[in-house]
Order: sequence, then structure tokens, then C-alpha cells
Amino acid sequence: MTKSQCISVTQLRTETKRCLEGVKEEPKYIFINNQPIAVIINIDDYENLCGYTELEELDEKDISKKLKKEAKKAKRAKQSELINI
Repeated sequence: MTKSQCISVTQLRTETKRCLEGVKEEPKYIFINNQPIAVIINIDDYENLCGYTELEELDEKDISKKLKKEAKKAKRAKQSELINI
């Protein structure tokens, strides 16, 4: 892990775009109080790690009523209801 890969959660909150630069080339490590808590990796590496070959689109019949209800609720969410990291 190099210094350029280390990001404080405060930096991530205030300089998100800059913090994500270069994530395609190397992972970024997120720190809170000098302790690593998470890693940001590029989407291709994540999908390979999880065994996904590509994103799948669900048919309407494959979506549960609960998931549909949660999706509608999320679409109507106000910015004040979202979590600010």
C-alpha cells in the first residue's frame, strides 16, 4: 500500500472525485482515525472477484413485490433522507 492509495474518510467526503482518480489502476484504502476500514476497487475487479461476468437485467416477473416497493420508495427519497458520508 502506497501513500497515494490511502484516503481518509474526510477526504473522501470533501474530495470524492479526486479520491477516486486512479482507482482503475490501483485500489484505494479508506481510513477512519488512522485505521483502515474499507477498500475501493474498480468495478471490473469487483465483478471478477465476485464471479460476475456482466450485469444482468431482471424481467418484471423476477422482481418481488417487496423489492418493487423499496425501489419506488428510493426513487421518491429526498436528498435530506440520504446518508451523507
